[in-house]
Amino acid sequence: MTDYKAVMKLLIQQRSYREIENQLGCSHRAISRANTVLRSHGFTTVEQVEGLTIDELDAMFVDGRSSGQGDFVPIDFEAVVKARTGRNKVTLQVLWGRYTATPAGAGRRYYSYERFRQLVAQHVDTRGVTARITHAPGHTMQVDWAGTKMRLFDPLGGQGVKLSVFVASLPYSGMLFAVACPNERQDAWLDAHRQAFEYFGGIAEVIVPDNASTASNAISAADRNRQVNSTYEEFLEHYNTAALPTRAKRPKDKASVEAGVKIITQKVIHALADHQCVDCDELNARIRELVDEINTATPFRGQQHSRREVFDTYEREFLGALPDTPWQRTEWKRAKVAPDLHITVNGAHYSVPKQVAGRIVDVRITGDTLCVFDSGERVACHQVAQARGVYVTDNDHIPTDIGQTRGLWTREYFLREAAKIGPATAHVIDELIASKPIPAQAYQSCRNVLNMGKHANKIILEKACQRLVDTTGARRAVTYTAVKTMMAIVHKEAATRPTGPVPPAATFTPPQADTDTPQPSARDTAGAFLGGAAQFSLDNLTKKGPH
Repeated sequence: MTDYKAVMKLLIQQRSYREIENQLGCSHRAISRANTVLRSHGFTTVEQVEGLTIDELDAMFVDGRSSGQGDFVPIDFEAVVKARTGRNKVTLQVLWGRYTATPAGAGRRYYSYERFRQLVAQHVDTRGVTARITHAPGHTMQVDWAGTKMRLFDPLGGQGVKLSVFVASLPYSGMLFAVACPNERQDAWLDAHRQAFEYFGGIAEVIVPDNASTASNAISAADRNRQVNSTYEEFLEHYNTAALPTRAKRPKDKASVEAGVKIITQKVIHALADHQCVDCDELNARIRELVDEINTATPFRGQQHSRREVFDTYEREFLGALPDTPWQRTEWKRAKVAPDLHITVNGAHYSVPKQVAGRIVDVRITGDTLCVFDSGERVACHQVAQARGVYVTDNDHIPTDIGQTRGLWTREYFLREAAKIGPATAHVIDELIASKPIPAQAYQSCRNVLNMGKHANKIILEKACQRLVDTTGARRAVTYTAVKTMMAIVHKEAATRPTGPVPPAATFTPPQADTDTPQPSARDTAGAFLGGAAQFSLDNLTKKGPH
């Protein structure tokens, strides 16, 4: 059904027929009809058209249908609205079936389902069953994740990496922002907020997310209320704003971004379905271009202006200023200083001064900076390593005499201990120490290797090291993992190696009949084993036990 009221308002605003057709999806004939009604009734302002009731419009655009009276069975709009509200909603198809089941008076007929649906929609719109929210400029920014995912392009023909799309909306001006993120975790959530603030050039007074765990947490299992996530709250406090999550199952609390998600899904996500971007930055550049087109498109809300024009004119000045430095996540950890004067954090090793050796220190990670504190005093500061297993060492933290001392945890100490096991083990320890720019960095690996050779494992360790040392040609560098793997191989071979040929079965020889001296029978020694020299020690021979 044509919305003649909207058509007449656009005609009063001097819009062309083609613009009205594109905006409202109505026919050329309907626009001409509305233009005729405007001229015949002398309407010249939008306010005059807004004041028209449904009955007046039906009288102006006579099409043989009534608004609810006359030859048709009247609709109980109050009952229909009541059935369409609340948790257990009834579909319009069912309600129309109930309507047609009511008794009809003489000469009356029922509305078709399409007309029934149109009349109910008009009633809801005119009676204000749902109230329109009025937004203040710069007051809120609504945020949400789009339900439809995107994927990066895989040049090899495989399935690309899946990406989530973050959407932000300023309800007053309708400005939209979207960015693709590798996941929907806390770090991606906060970084998307930061990019949205920078795109809008300011910060709204209140941020309205949904009830995702990255935004809010349940207070307790027995309490349905929620509280803002502590990390999210800290992030927003840095930007001098706060979050007000929506109520559960209340999507209208963030209706602006819900509508924005639909627009981004249709005009961005689906439009880039066949893209060939191989990384996230390249894809976000194309997303930004399409979002800019949406924000600068006209008309908007029935007016000959764009979202950006409304934003620049009425809303930009009400946004809060961006801070001088962007927010950086702060994380605290505790670590113990190893004998090599390094601590291990997230798989990487960082040096500390000698005076804190053996102590447990506090570690603060802010962005890409790691600081070490001992009793509240900062003793070291490093750049966060980008890979696991690497050493980040400040040469000032390593004593100049660490390689010459004869005490514990020195090169000579580890070589001396390795020589007690065997020459191959000493050779491996020497290679381990030589592989590091600072000898102390290898001390932990050396200690781990020597620990594997305790007690009866000394022979196994020596054999494993011997195999690693005797490898001819190109071989990989000797490491703790390589020694451990070779020891497992030696263990397995020793367990499966045969002990020798199976002795023949013993036979019994009867005594000779022609002699008076009995002949001794052969002894079965197949299960006999020597106990070793320890079995003949004085302590073992004098030990009391069952006979």
